[in-house]
Amino acid sequence: MAQRLSIPLSTGYLIVSGLAIAGTLVGQLGATSATTYASNGSGGVETGIYLAILLVFAALSTAYVGRITHRWGRLRVFSTAQVCVAVSWSIVGIVEIITSESLLVMWLAAPVLGVLFGVTTVVSPFVTHAYLSQTSLTVSMARRNIAAGVGAMLGASLGGVLIHATDPGVGILANGLLTIPFAVFLLARPPVQNDGDRPTTQNSARDLVELLRSSPQLRRVGFLTASLMICLVPLFTMIVPILNDLDQSPLPSGAGLMLAGVAAGRFFVPTLVRRALSTRSQFSGAIRAFTWASGFMIVFVISTLVSVISIDLVVWTLIGVGLGASRFTARALTIGAAADAGPPGKDISGVAVLVLIGTIASPIGMLLWGASVDYLSSPTTVGLAALVILVIVAVLARSRPQGRND
Repeated sequence: MAQRLSIPLSTGYLIVSGLAIAGTLVGQLGATSATTYASNGSGGVETGIYLAILLVFAALSTAYVGRITHRWGRLRVFSTAQVCVAVSWSIVGIVEIITSESLLVMWLAAPVLGVLFGVTTVVSPFVTHAYLSQTSLTVSMARRNIAAGVGAMLGASLGGVLIHATDPGVGILANGLLTIPFAVFLLARPPVQNDGDRPTTQNSARDLVELLRSSPQLRRVGFLTASLMICLVPLFTMIVPILNDLDQSPLPSGAGLMLAGVAAGRFFVPTLVRRALSTRSQFSGAIRAFTWASGFMIVFVISTLVSVISIDLVVWTLIGVGLGASRFTARALTIGAAADAGPPGKDISGVAVLVLIGTIASPIGMLLWGASVDYLSSPTTVGLAALVILVIVAVLARSRPQGRND
C-alpha cells in the first residue's frame, strides 16, 4: 500500500500563505487599476482616496484587535478574517466586472476591506511564528518572506497580464479565490503548540496610547513606522498611477513587472535581517534599511530623467528588487522591535501600536502622494519623498540611544 504523503505543517503554511500573497498582489493591481482607469487624469487622487478610506478603517479596527484576540484567540480571529477576505474580495470582484461604476464600487468596498486588513496585519506575525516555530518573531517573519516573495512575484507578473487582457475586476476576484486555500488550511491544520494564543490583556485604544506614552523605544519605532508609511509605502501601493503618469503602456502588466521586482527583493530579507542582527539592534537595522530605500528611490528618479524607452521597464524592475529588499527588511525589523518594546506578555500590544500608527499615517501618505503625482509629477514626488527620508534618518541616527539593544 502506498504511503500517504504528509507535508510538514510549516511547509504547508508557507505554501498556502504564499498563494494568498499572490492573490493580494493581483487584488492590489486590480483595485488600483480600476480606480486609475476610472479617472480623467493620472488617477493619483482617485487611487489615493480609495487607499486612504481603506487605511482609515484599518486603523479603527486595530484598536479592537487586542479585545477580540483575548476573547477568541489569535488563530481563530485570523482564520475567520481570512474567510471574510476570501468572500468580500470575491463579491467586490464580481460586482466590479458587471458594473461600470468602478470608483463608487471601490470606495464603498474600502471600509470592509480596510477592517479585514487591519485585523490580519496585527495578528499575522504571531500566527506565522506559531506555525514556523522560529526562535523569534523577526526570524519567523524573515523566513516567511521567501514564500511571500515567490507568491508576490507570480501574483504581480501574471496578475498584470491577466488584468490587461481582461478587466480589473478579474484581478480583484482572483484575490478572493486565491485566499480560499489559506483560510481552509488555517481551519483544518492549526499549529500543534498553541501556547499564548490568547493574549493576557485586552487592549483598548486608550491602552495602546498609554503603552506608547510609557515606552520611549516604542515611540522611536512608531515614528520610524509612520515615516515609512508616508514616505515609502505609497510608492508600491500607487505604482499604477505613478507609471500611468510616466506614460507606461500596457499599464497593468508594466506595474505588475515592477511589483514582481519588489517581490523578488523579499528573497534577500532573511540574509539582510541576519546580518543586521549580528552587528546592531533591530531598530538600528531598520534605520539602515530605510536609508537603502531612499537611495533606490533616487536611482528611480534619475532613470526617469535619462529614459530609454526600450529598457525602462527592465531598469525599473531591477530598482524594484532593491526597493523590495529594503522595505521588507525594515518591516521585519520594526515588527520585531515593536514586539520587544512592550512589557513582558504584551508583545501583541507593541505590534498593535505599530500597526495603529502605520494605519493612521498611511492615509496621509496616500493622499499626499496622490495629489503630488497628479499636480506635480511622479519623479518629483518620489524625489521629494527620498529627500525627506534622508532627513528623518539623520534625525533618528542622532537621537537614538547608543548601544546594541537600543
